[in-house]
Amino acid sequence: MTHDRGSDQLADAVRSVLTAVLADPTTMDLPSVVSAEGVAVTAFDAADSRTVQELTNALVDQLNSAGWTVDDRRRNDEDPLLYAATSDAGGGAFSVQATAISFNGLVDQG
Repeated sequence: MTHDRGSDQLADAVRSVLTAVLADPTTMDLPSVVSAEGVAVTAFDAADSRTVQELTNALVDQLNSAGWTVDDRRRNDEDPLLYAATSDAGGGAFSVQATAISFNGLVDQG
């Protein structure tokens, strides 16, 4: 798997989840500060009126439905942070705030 295709595949998988959770999101692919294999995507929808907890629950449900493995042990109301991975692309951390979800992760090099 090349870097570009791997990064594109992971970014596409993340955007698919984010657009399923937020009704009309604006998504931004951001340069990763982690590494060349890093993927960073942020989505926000100013019209979304759900609480952080409701948005986090919707994200977990969508990740599970899309076949991601979710580790939400660090999940809390003040700073929801979920770790998730998909076997065919990679994984990383999803951070949830009112009206926005951000992802930072790495491509699976295996």
